[in-house]
Amino acid sequence: MYTIRCTRKLLRALKLPLTADEERTTTALGDWYANLIYFGKLRLVHFLSDRSLLSVIIPLKPGRTAFDRHRLALAQLLGGLQILPAIIEAELAEMAAYSVAPTASRSVLGSMRTLSLDTKWIIQSRPEATFDQISLELAGVPCLTLPTHFPDKTAKELLEQRHPNHSSHVRSA
Repeated sequence: MYTIRCTRKLLRALKLPLTADEERTTTALGDWYANLIYFGKLRLVHFLSDRSLLSVIIPLKPGRTAFDRHRLALAQLLGGLQILPAIIEAELAEMAAYSVAPTASRSVLGSMRTLSLDTKWIIQSRPEATFDQISLELAGVPCLTLPTHFPDKTAKELLEQRHPNHSSHVRSA
């Protein structure tokens, strides 16, 4: 169980109601913040883990499947970060249920804003980059608010701590 914390802009675009029963997050990567990114004709959804600042970028359309596509894109990203499949599966199983709530942290929103600008720069400088490649590149962008300073390293640590039974054979990156 986790919470998707959406900006007002995204809530309006997807016509989403807020879920009244916010439950405690049980995932290693925590709640996920979600916002729209407009870049030319592109309409993207930027998901950001509040614990690791790991970013997942997906196209907005079709909006009704955005949250399911987020989980699929996260699986791809974690695989690209050399996380063991068993750990990925365990995290995704925890993400089967979610609630929708408004954003709650200005600090996370500030990091999201900066990483959104990085996303636009990547798209502008490398228009052939896929959304999976963009997310993977953002995972290596330094974020000084993190103890390890990198979303990919922080995510690996969180996942290994949360799923220790699966982490004894973690592949090195």
